Amino acid sequence: MTYGLKFCLWAVYCQKDLALANERGVGVWKSQNPIEGSEDTSSTPVRMAANFSLLEEDLSCRVCYQIFREPVILLCSHSFCKACLEESWSKQETQDCPVCRRSSRDQSPPNLALRHVCETLLREREIKDTPGPTEEAAEGPSQGENTSHRGLQGACGLHSQRLQLFCLEDECLVCVECVSEHADHSFCSLVKAAGQRREGLRPTLKALEEKMSAFCKAKLNCDKMAAHIRAQAQLAEKQIMKEFEKLHCFLREEEVERLAVLKEEEEEKNKRIKERVKEISEMISSLSDTIRAVEENLAVDDLLFLQSYKTIMERAQSAPQDPQLDSGALINLAKHLGNLKFQVWEKMQGAVKYMPVVLEPNTAHPYLYPSEDLTSLRSEDKGQSLPDNPERFDSYRDILGSEGFTSGTHFWDVEVGENDDWRVGVASESVSRKHGLIEEECGIWAVGVANGEPYKMKKKTQRIRVLLKWDKQEVSFIDLSSYTQTLRTFNHKFTEKMYPYFYLLNGQPLQILPGKVSVNVGNHVENHDMELF
Repeated sequence: MTYGLKFCLWAVYCQKDLALANERGVGVWKSQNPIEGSEDTSSTPVRMAANFSLLEEDLSCRVCYQIFREPVILLCSHSFCKACLEESWSKQETQDCPVCRRSSRDQSPPNLALRHVCETLLREREIKDTPGPTEEAAEGPSQGENTSHRGLQGACGLHSQRLQLFCLEDECLVCVECVSEHADHSFCSLVKAAGQRREGLRPTLKALEEKMSAFCKAKLNCDKMAAHIRAQAQLAEKQIMKEFEKLHCFLREEEVERLAVLKEEEEEKNKRIKERVKEISEMISSLSDTIRAVEENLAVDDLLFLQSYKTIMERAQSAPQDPQLDSGALINLAKHLGNLKFQVWEKMQGAVKYMPVVLEPNTAHPYLYPSEDLTSLRSEDKGQSLPDNPERFDSYRDILGSEGFTSGTHFWDVEVGENDDWRVGVASESVSRKHGLIEEECGIWAVGVANGEPYKMKKKTQRIRVLLKWDKQEVSFIDLSSYTQTLRTFNHKFTEKMYPYFYLLNGQPLQILPGKVSVNVGNHVENHDMELF
């Protein structure tokens, strides 16, 4: 019996041990006493190979009782000739193992190790039965076959044998001759090793797909922002032209200048959005390539999969972080429209109305509609299609003023009318825009009317003044119908920028009233009507 056949026989017994371990739920096989290559070795496979009749019995199909031809292996670890199994299954409704009757669910991969051993045994038998062959002639076909295997994919680079086992300690593929170099190591079949690593790769694929979805969603939101920027630019342009039309010809130069500033910001914002869209598109393309590579790797045979497993896992785990939207992506309408006439008045030296507070539309809930000049607010039951930028409220119908305060005394008057559900006050810069309540604990100090009843104040009013004394750490609410009556005062140690706050559920619009200014331009308090103080 040739030396190459002895190793093949030992591989069969290794495989039988592995099949027995699979049947017992062990799943791995441990190297104990591999063949050392000596003719008088005491290893178990060699001793068993000495008995040819016992070997033929071990290598015989349980259906035809002949040496296996094109053997396939079932989930239960039993092997049969491919033709015998197909003939057996054609005679029964269910595809069960002919020996143990366990269901195999039409899964019968070829048993390559067993096939190689059987083919080698049959060649040995032919050589043995052929008159006059020498020992060297008998060794010839096996050596020739080994030589041919060197060029085959899936062969051991050191021994030119088929890679049939997977070392769990070294995480590598081995042939039967490599086992001696992995003493006391545990081994398992390629099917089991590939299956475990496929299962380990699937969560990574799922994470990549979720990341892909997040990037696609971010790209859609960026596209929506780009469209909204165009709409904002058109609205701002219309309002700017309307305001300047009320002025005279000598203001045309100012109009052109402001439109140029607006156009520059629009281009700058659009440039930023386009760059962001380009980055996300590149990320999406990269993720698509990675996902495609992972999917293709999952579809290949176990050998190719295990050979590229580490590379594809490293590539999958190097995916970019989830996309984040940048604050300040939208056009700063308050800069262009807020106090527009007042700023122009400084050049005209004419009389204009000064609005102490203008609304910031980029913070408005979709059901709130600020006016074109950003001084009044109405609420409707039909929402607008607005981008979900970080500054925008989405839980309650809230909106902030455009300018925040970190010191000094500031006040603004609001016409609230007969509305049944409204609030006015101040909110901290860090107030939650997505999930929050109209409470002091959430960073909002406000009074108003809720369901027709006074909310955190003594009585209802139609016109109210919000007085913020940042340095004195208090905010007061005054009934303008009776200048001596304070409806409510909150005391709090402010530590951050405070913004005017408005809430409107329904009814007539809230109107911010203009302030009185003097010719001399100074700080806020000196420029306003301070008769209240």
